[in-house]
Amino acid sequence: MPRRRVAVALLPPASISAKIQAVRSLLGDPRIDRIAPHLTLVPPVNLADQDVEQLQGLLRSVASATTPFTLRLGPMSSFSPDTPTLHLAVQGDLPALRALRDQLRVPPVNRPEVWPFTAHVTLRDSVPADQIPPALQLFTGELPPWHVGRLYLLEFSPLNKAEVWLPIIEEPFEAPVVVGRGGVELLLRTVNLLEPRVAQLFTGMGYQLDSEEEDLSGLMLVVAERLERPGVPVAAAIGTVAGRTAELLQLCVDSEHRRVGIGRQVLMHWCAEAARRGAMRAVVSHPLEVESQLANSQLANSVASEATTSSISAAEVLQGCGFTPVGRSMLRELLVYSGE
Repeated sequence: MPRRRVAVALLPPASISAKIQAVRSLLGDPRIDRIAPHLTLVPPVNLADQDVEQLQGLLRSVASATTPFTLRLGPMSSFSPDTPTLHLAVQGDLPALRALRDQLRVPPVNRPEVWPFTAHVTLRDSVPADQIPPALQLFTGELPPWHVGRLYLLEFSPLNKAEVWLPIIEEPFEAPVVVGRGGVELLLRTVNLLEPRVAQLFTGMGYQLDSEEEDLSGLMLVVAERLERPGVPVAAAIGTVAGRTAELLQLCVDSEHRRVGIGRQVLMHWCAEAARRGAMRAVVSHPLEVESQLANSQLANSVASEATTSSISAAEVLQGCGFTPVGRSMLRELLVYSGE
């Protein structure tokens, strides 16, 4: 039976990752394009598919019960002479970090440790011994505070003939929101990562992200799962939040779960999450005003699929969620998030 190689890690936000990548580039790290900057919680392990599913459930359970905490990275250090590494030391709320890691040291990933756990972010895992002392002078300070609020499942996979580690699951440090009590009950998760299982919903409708949209730091998704089937997405809304404006790029609902209001629940929650991130308006930049134009708009088709009759247009559905036509776009003002 084929097995999958996975690991669990924390991934710094884009602003910090960019600084780490700059140092890795100066050090000539040969793995710079194969794995993003990360702090490993569960080292790589080979698992069967059912064990990966069990691990995903564990990540959801642990992340939902974890309170965000803050770490600081730096200065540069090394595990030499035991291993010839260069890495960033980790400071800050180390008790919270260790508590998080301890909760993950259970089946199916509780394997014996080769070395005692020392939190670090690897810059280069093998450096000639004579280069380590001068390299340690390259970065002697600290990076900005890292507010840790989610963890990731990474998977080792071939991509374009190169072997890379890719994030496949993101679990925020908060429980999914439950909506639809007494009706179609849903779990709603807000994530930045377009997970493979969610991407299948979009690709099934022929929608592909542009390359500039693949940076997880620029995306915001609301993913819906049935309460009785956690981990299996049935709908998702994807967009970007930049400053005071949120742009809705796509809404997708699984064909077996349409016309029961799931799309509306996802769309309304997406708008609420955009407001939480500071957006004051949500915009749909697709041509939605003329019925003949709807066939050319993927967002129009997917939104229209949530209508109770085939004659209602996507624009009408969006208007039902508070969007107003403005030229060839649609706009919705968002309530200011109070933080409560």
